[in-house]
Parts: sequence; structure tokens; C-alpha cells
Amino acid sequence: MNVIVIGLGPIGLAVAAAVQRDPDMTLAGLVDLDSTKVGKTLKELHDPAAPGGPAVVRSLDEIKSFDLAIVGTTSYFTDMAPLLRQLIARKAHVVSSCEEMLWPWYRNPTLAGEIDALAKKSGVALLGTGVNPGFVLDSLPLVLSSMVLEVRSVRAVRRLDARKRRRPLQQKVGATMTVQHFNSLKAEGKIGHKGMAESVAMVAAGLGVTIKPGSVEELLEPVVADRDIDSMLGTIKPGQVAGMHNVGKWSDGKLSIELDLTMSCGVTDSGDHVYLDGPVPLELHIPGSTPGDSATVAALVNSARILPKAPCGLRTMLDVGRIAAARVVA
Repeated sequence: MNVIVIGLGPIGLAVAAAVQRDPDMTLAGLVDLDSTKVGKTLKELHDPAAPGGPAVVRSLDEIKSFDLAIVGTTSYFTDMAPLLRQLIARKAHVVSSCEEMLWPWYRNPTLAGEIDALAKKSGVALLGTGVNPGFVLDSLPLVLSSMVLEVRSVRAVRRLDARKRRRPLQQKVGATMTVQHFNSLKAEGKIGHKGMAESVAMVAAGLGVTIKPGSVEELLEPVVADRDIDSMLGTIKPGQVAGMHNVGKWSDGKLSIELDLTMSCGVTDSGDHVYLDGPVPLELHIPGSTPGDSATVAALVNSARILPKAPCGLRTMLDVGRIAAARVVA
């Protein structure tokens, strides 16, 4: 399978390296608008030990042939749509870390329907996935629910120490900001985890309930440092923002869903936790939390391996079947 990678931040570069190592995939192209990356190979940008491979180009038009694109460029489905149309026209399958693409019908039902129809007509499958959203707060609770007959409430909690994550994520959660700056960005909708409502909608759908657009309550607050905390952005002083706390809630009286996410520098009790309540309560705990960066790479590459076998159209993690590490890759 000939695979291209679009968007070459830290995750995109790691995805490209994983594709290059996979015996069932050929890295057929790299695309990024950053002029400092254009013309360079993965060997130059990421891993001196890597084989040369294709050089980075600015446009899809510069790549002759490919079967599938892995895209990590935006969190917003409306921003993804033009690129999806281009890729569909090239008859390419698409796997993306675009958070809103996990369940695009929640915010953009009309646009999602249009993209779905185009993909079906061209015979390709499109999928939004990742670790969060895509696994910890949505797919994992649904997998766990297969071991009980009835679920009345789902509560999933993810707490992670952003110091162990890449610099862009530390910037994303507001590390070193003032609380005033954080709150001003919050008021403009320019900070906070993307995909929380989509995760809630997917959990509900997996349990047989359709959530109306706009019905998920989303809460966002800064996590304020109470001590000096080191970060890739410098030392976070007491009173400055160390990270963020996001919650997504929904209930219809019969089923309640609460997803709770803390991403902050200095978290000392990292972990992922799923609580299912019903006649037979069930819990799952992952100490230390699922490692976000490497897990995102794995989710994208493992999904790419099986996506061409999925039904055509705009798909979700509920549609694509078993995704797993297929083998040990040397």
C-alpha cells in the first residue's frame, strides 16, 4: 500500500517513520506547507538512520500515485473538508487525527453527509481516530461495555502529565500562560481539548443512543500551578497555568455519560480510568495513562493498515472492526 503523510509536526514525522518501517506499506510522499521542510527527506528531518525516501512537497499535485493518506493538519472538520475532497478525487483512503472527524455529525451533519456521499461514490473510506479522541475516552469504554448486558452510566477519566508529551501539546494546554490569558482564549474558543463532545456522541451511539447536536455540556478550566514546575516552555511559576481540565457531560435520564480530561504539567497521579455503572458495575484502570504521542502514531498507522477493507464512506471507530498491532516491526 502506497501511503502519504500530510502534516509533518512531531506526530506526522513519527507516523512517516513508522510507515517507512512497515513491510506492508511504502512511504510514497510527504506534504507540508513549512518552507523549511520542503525538499527534505525523513532522514534529514527526523531520523539520520532512516532510508532517504521521498522529499517533502507543498502540494498533492506533486505526488503521482498513492492509495492512502494519513493526515494530521487540523482539529476542525470544516477545515479538513477541502483536503478530504481533494483526496477523495484522487480515490485515496484517509486516516486523520482531526478530532472533530471522530464523529463529524455532531457539529457538522450536513457537511458530513456530503463528504460521506462523495467517499462512497469514489469507493474510499475515511476515518478520524487517535488516542484521545479515538480510544481512551470513547472506544475503550465501549469495548469494556461488551462484558455487561446493561449500562446506565459511563464515566471515563484521563489524567496525564504534559511534561512527558511534546512541546506543541504543552503549548496547547496553556503551560506558562497567565490565568487571564487562558480565560481570554477560552472566551474566544481558541483553547481547550477538541473532540470532547464527539467522544460523548460516539459513546452514546455505541450504546444505541443518538445525541442531538449542541446537547453535550462542555466545561473548561485552567489548572493553576502551586509550585515551580519545569516544562519545555520554561519554568511554570506558582499562579501560572500548568494545563487544562476539560469535562464533557450528557444525560437523558436513562443513560449518563461523563468524560473527564486533565492535561497538565506536574500531574502526579497520571492514569486512565473507566467506570461503568449498571446491574453489574465494571471498572478498568491503566496506571500511568496510555502514552499519548506513541499511541497516536500507533492508532493512525494500525488504522491505515485495515481501512481499505472497511465499508466505503465516512466511517468511525464503530465501523472499522478489529484494529491491532499486526506484528512486531523490526
